[in-house]
Amino acid sequence: MKLVDKFTLWFLGVIVITTPITSYICLNNIEKKIDDVEIARLKIVNTKAAARMADGTTVNIPRDASFTTFTLLPTLPADSFRIRKDADPDGNNKSLESRLTVSTFMAINGKPYEVTTSSYIPASRQILNAIMDTVAWKLLLIILCVAVSARFLSQRILYTLRLTMKKIHNFDLKKKITFPQTNTEEFKELNTFLKKMTDQAVDEYTAVKQFSENASHELQTPLAVIRGKLELLSETNIDEDQATLLADMHHAIEKLSKINRSLILLSKMENNEFAVTEHIKFCRVAKDVLAAYEDRLEMKNIAVKKELDKNIQLRIHPVLADMLMNNLLGNAIRHNVQDGSIHIILKQEKLVIKNTGLPPETPPEELFERFRKSNQCSESVGLGLAIVKQICEVCDFKVSYKYKAPLHILQVDFCPGSVINETEQDKFETAAVVTA
Repeated sequence: MKLVDKFTLWFLGVIVITTPITSYICLNNIEKKIDDVEIARLKIVNTKAAARMADGTTVNIPRDASFTTFTLLPTLPADSFRIRKDADPDGNNKSLESRLTVSTFMAINGKPYEVTTSSYIPASRQILNAIMDTVAWKLLLIILCVAVSARFLSQRILYTLRLTMKKIHNFDLKKKITFPQTNTEEFKELNTFLKKMTDQAVDEYTAVKQFSENASHELQTPLAVIRGKLELLSETNIDEDQATLLADMHHAIEKLSKINRSLILLSKMENNEFAVTEHIKFCRVAKDVLAAYEDRLEMKNIAVKKELDKNIQLRIHPVLADMLMNNLLGNAIRHNVQDGSIHIILKQEKLVIKNTGLPPETPPEELFERFRKSNQCSESVGLGLAIVKQICEVCDFKVSYKYKAPLHILQVDFCPGSVINETEQDKFETAAVVTA
């Protein structure tokens, strides 16, 4: 729900809640005012009627009151007047008027009299109906005015906020952004805070990127030197124990180099340096990776079963697609057993790789963390599945793992937006033919 709609509903809710209260207060005030004015008038009528009776003139005053009566009393009571209001003078609960009676006690020519005058005023239900009609029209006009004015005001007042949201939505870590100017204090504070945070994010990204580039260059250079020196040393006259030590050192250097490349790759993916701008045939990538691993498969005598659908095209960076398949297949071979098996299923909506292997010693939910290994395999650096998870997050895929003896099952579910439907596929193939 939009912000303007929430403000509108809140305002209308306040009106709906307060309207019955104000209507009740209005009804009581109107009734009280009418009663007070009519009582004051009837008192004056009683006084005039008593004065005329004292003078011996005609008592009937049809213009001033409906009924005026005189009652001779034994003595005058303590009260100077009494008021009585009959809400239903007809006795059928349908009266449209109430009868108001004012009795004044006074001495006329030395004798105690009760001078009583009655009059009719609008009943409460008449006043209430008038108020309800007014309230209904008032609410209707308020709803219409609020609905129209809220949309108009949102175009002006919230325009700056929409521009800010658009800037944030299109924010790129590679360059700083400038937020629109505004006279609203709250929006000024928001833009100032966002400007500070985005500038800091850009600066940190630049620093991390420079560190990654520098680390890649500075670490690879000494590693290459050490590797070269070890190769020269291995060509000299050494005994068997020294050769073993040199082999271990060479293996450690290769492992360190691989860790360095993997960490730099993870850093680049976290910084969104692999923009997805094209569609690739993932089935072709899977076949190429399988062909590259044929020697390793033969060394372990691993049987491979393939179920690869054709023309599976995904929105994924080619480098990430190759890394994803390499890590998944390499992991399945590395943690497999001699004379084991691998089952690869590639469908339009998912990729599943099943391989035989020893039961995992690490909880399945921890296998996608960095430097976590299933069986502490010496050949693994513990970053393969972490890279797989990062690639899936970048491409909006979903990766999961489960062990169902004796099979390790890794599944990658492609999101709906990453899979090209048949129409898009035809367009892609047509464009490829035209380009060729």
